Amino acid sequence: MQLFLSGSHTLTDYDKQEIESYLEKFVPVNHIHLLCYKSIENEVLQFFLKKEHLAPRLSIYTFAPKECLPEPFLSAIDYLERLGSSYQSFGYFNTIIAKPTYEKFLAQIISKMDLVCCFYNGDKPTDVIPVDVAKTCDVQSMIYDLPKTKKHLLHRTNSDKIKLVN
Repeated sequence: MQLFLSGSHTLTDYDKQEIESYLEKFVPVNHIHLLCYKSIENEVLQFFLKKEHLAPRLSIYTFAPKECLPEPFLSAIDYLERLGSSYQSFGYFNTIIAKPTYEKFLAQIISKMDLVCCFYNGDKPTDVIPVDVAKTCDVQSMIYDLPKTKKHLLHRTNSDKIKLVN
């Protein structure tokens, strides 16, 4: 299954645990797609750097060309590519991206997906834009509710954590 992952950028330790638990379970049997832009890219890239053998199950996307990326992203992406991850740049150089432009690039990725999973901790409503784009592309999406600072929420059932959107 082709999964596009996105989510809140500002994460608590419990949020990070929840995301890692999800990745542990679903990466070995799916192909993960990740747009590195104010999302959960830090957690996902760290996961694949620790689990190098799973690198071929990752496709990485950026707006700017690789040579314009800051460290440590450049080194991490180069390394993951050598391990088998795929990489694609949209060749977009502006550092500020208008919502319609962002949605256009998202649609190019999401239209090829089987599922969009958005990890959301209530940080910013813009974090769920990929869910809206999935709906316009007629792709199934879900919002995965993160625990924020409440440890007891780590132990909820999946049906309590996940909300299917379309």
